[in-house]
Amino acid sequence: MRRLVTVLRLVRFPLVWTALADVLAGAAIASGRPGAFLTVDILPLLVISPSLYLFGMGMNDLVDRRQDTAAESDRPLARGEITVYGAVMIVIVLLGLVAIAAAFVDRPTLAMVVLTFAAIVIYNAAAKKFTVTAVVLMAACRVCNALIGWSAVAGHWQFHLGPRAPHVWALLAGLAGLTALASLFSALEKRHGLKSVAGLRPSSAVLACLLLLPVVGAVCVAGSWAWSPWAAAWLGATALCWLSGALLRRLRPAEKPGATP
Repeated sequence: MRRLVTVLRLVRFPLVWTALADVLAGAAIASGRPGAFLTVDILPLLVISPSLYLFGMGMNDLVDRRQDTAAESDRPLARGEITVYGAVMIVIVLLGLVAIAAAFVDRPTLAMVVLTFAAIVIYNAAAKKFTVTAVVLMAACRVCNALIGWSAVAGHWQFHLGPRAPHVWALLAGLAGLTALASLFSALEKRHGLKSVAGLRPSSAVLACLLLLPVVGAVCVAGSWAWSPWAAAWLGATALCWLSGALLRRLRPAEKPGATP
């Protein structure tokens, strides 16, 4: 159990539900109504989107390992709770899951999966070193993830055409805006010593932005579905984030007396 908790902490599992909410919101808006959405084959999306998210989080910790260790971070790699080899194996497995599931989608969706993967890699490998590029690339990752869902149902990328275009634009703008804010607060805290955001600690402000992502999805899906109450299901992603985080904190082993904090 301890090893599983460590792996889940490495990939920041609690927030994976926001990625699922984003990709399913794109698919739901493309479907146009609840009945049509229920007929969509979303199984590949349920593998691709969370696996890409978890892959990105794992890669992030691998790239930041030395920096986190020097800063005595609470991250599993920095604390030696998992080896570099183990972390690499985890991200490889996650990437393998993406590849397997991507074999069952059409070309427009596959292209968007590749674009999302590229944005994740570029962010972790280079863009995160600079505030502006970090904000732009992180927002791009969220937008591309939602468009994976859209393209899986619509069969194309032309989200700006047709009667559902306003809802897609609203979804993408909302996801990009909240993600950009979260990335900006995080970057300002690390690089410029930001202490507070509207009375909140920067980490709390980042979390608040991310937990609002499913709310954006719920509103946009509701509008696309003629304000169907079924769109409220997207709010469940926020609740799952809280529950997952609380469960991980509860299951995390207590520190041994005298251990380095």
